[in-house]
Amino acid sequence: MNTADLIFLLLRAATAMLCGVAAREAWERARLPGQPRQRRWRARCGAAVLLALGVFALEDGVGEALGRPGEPLRWRSWVWVILDLSIPAQVLAVLSTLRQRDRLEAELAAAVRSDPLTRLPNRTGFAEAATVALASAARDGRPVAAAMLDIDFFKAINDGWGHGAGDVVLRDVAAAMRAVLRPGDVLARVGGEEFALLLPGVDAMGAGPLLERLRAAAAAVPHPGAPGQRVTLSAGVAIVEGTGLAALETGLRNADGALYAAKAAGRNRVMVAG
Repeated sequence: MNTADLIFLLLRAATAMLCGVAAREAWERARLPGQPRQRRWRARCGAAVLLALGVFALEDGVGEALGRPGEPLRWRSWVWVILDLSIPAQVLAVLSTLRQRDRLEAELAAAVRSDPLTRLPNRTGFAEAATVALASAARDGRPVAAAMLDIDFFKAINDGWGHGAGDVVLRDVAAAMRAVLRPGDVLARVGGEEFALLLPGVDAMGAGPLLERLRAAAAAVPHPGAPGQRVTLSAGVAIVEGTGLAALETGLRNADGALYAAKAAGRNRVMVAG
């Protein structure tokens, strides 16, 4: 085997390897959830074609390089090497672009549903997650409570120590509350310093102990002012009757009324609606 034969064989082997990699990536893409059936079949057929091309390239490399001892390689063989090698390379480039697009779409979808500061769901994300939780609780026959929570005197924090300090307090309070929640609870930031919480499995009275733990968690967050000052929370809680957005909005509206009552009663407390 001369040098030209060796180069030809190596290029054919590289083509077969790239075809295998591209076929695997195409097959994995066909298995992604949410893919239309027609797109899945196209991806699978493409994977099969790539595998066939890889097998052909390897057989051709062995046949041309080893099956014609002493004969020079025909120029058409080199043309086909280049063309065949370009096919899996182009497929891999397209698949890489599609992966980047999928990642960007996922990031955009997450951004629409989440608050970038606290990394909690926003109002849209909360409505979606809470609706699912309400339906699940209804199937199991469990009660659901909704709560509205508000950081007390938050405007004074922004005015006294700047919005940067306020952002730190928001982020730390959100993290502190998230740490004491149960699996299945849904917490979201729905306003400047306002949070919404869905508590499946408990009624309004049963939610009291958990909300008290949330108040204690917030009180442990360092205040940007004097060491003697504390971050406090006021909360209102109500039962959610029924499923769907209308029931959720009614429950949150009742909880919001209880929150205002907690504010009027001196803040840093939990009030139960009606």
